[in-house]
Amino acid sequence: MTGNRKTIPAGDDSGTNLHPSELPTELIDPAAWWRRPCEVDDRLYVCGDLPSDSEGFQRVLGEWLEAGITHIVDVRSEWSDADRVADAAPDLTYTWLGTHDDGGIQEAAWFDAGVDAITMGLGDPTARVLVHCHMGVNRAPSLAFAAMIELGRGVEEALDAIRSARPIAAIAYAADAARWFGERRSMDGESVQTACDRTRAWLAANPVATGWIISRIREVEHPEVAKMATADWDAGLEELRDLSDQGTRDFEDLVDHNREQARNLIQQWYELQAGDLIGFEEIPDFIRPEPTDRIGAVVVEGLAQSFCEIFDIDHDVLGTEQAERLHAQVLEVLAQGVPIGLSARGEGS
Repeated sequence: MTGNRKTIPAGDDSGTNLHPSELPTELIDPAAWWRRPCEVDDRLYVCGDLPSDSEGFQRVLGEWLEAGITHIVDVRSEWSDADRVADAAPDLTYTWLGTHDDGGIQEAAWFDAGVDAITMGLGDPTARVLVHCHMGVNRAPSLAFAAMIELGRGVEEALDAIRSARPIAAIAYAADAARWFGERRSMDGESVQTACDRTRAWLAANPVATGWIISRIREVEHPEVAKMATADWDAGLEELRDLSDQGTRDFEDLVDHNREQARNLIQQWYELQAGDLIGFEEIPDFIRPEPTDRIGAVVVEGLAQSFCEIFDIDHDVLGTEQAERLHAQVLEVLAQGVPIGLSARGEGS
């Protein structure tokens, strides 16, 4: 075999000639491996996806073509590049078999379709098949593992080959693949369980820092989130205080301004939710909510009523002053939580 298992360096900045499987985690740059095709078996590659921007798409697809890729099996449920690939490289065989990456079980039908697509492609001795998900961490390596054991590789042999070629491969659904293989081959229950146990034992003995790998790739994918994560909020607060001391702007005014922005964000978000639920076209023009309207007040009212129910208080008998104070407190809590929620949005997967 003359693929990436022998020729790809460990990382862009590792400064070492060690094989990737021998590298300590801190010398692996996950982002450098993200969209790097890795030959895990003869003419079978695992990789992350094509970039969404036109320039990046053309560049990475060109690299795949230069590497001799003839077949693409895309397993992302969240996106398909079928049309773009057909336009840019009509001779490529593109198969889309989207599936989830939520940690749940991968269905046998998905392995059936994916392994059939891979093995049929490899049936041509000149073909090279690339399997990819979004990051090339779980779904694509797991499907490649299923294909490899279908083609005769042993469980540990296949897992070793994948991790050796692609050190960021967590192969989270490998046990599902082992179960699929046993059932596809009509193995008895004990043999199926043994294959699953061997797979889980290998994964337990050869862990990778999946969360760290994903977070490093996301920093490159979403640099604005990375900037927020590394921001020195304490220094920023002190800078605001300095501005206040210099008379540039009253510090309390800045706090009030940001609090009002948070309230507006809440109102806008619930506007969109209500519009999606009701249907914007069903709302008459004269009452259709605008971004600055008070649709968020409906949510505050609902939360206030819920709190009253918890403490066995009849919300409807509250005095006007008490109700206003309760609503103000609910809105204050929501306003304080919005910046936290917005900064965490980029961490979802």
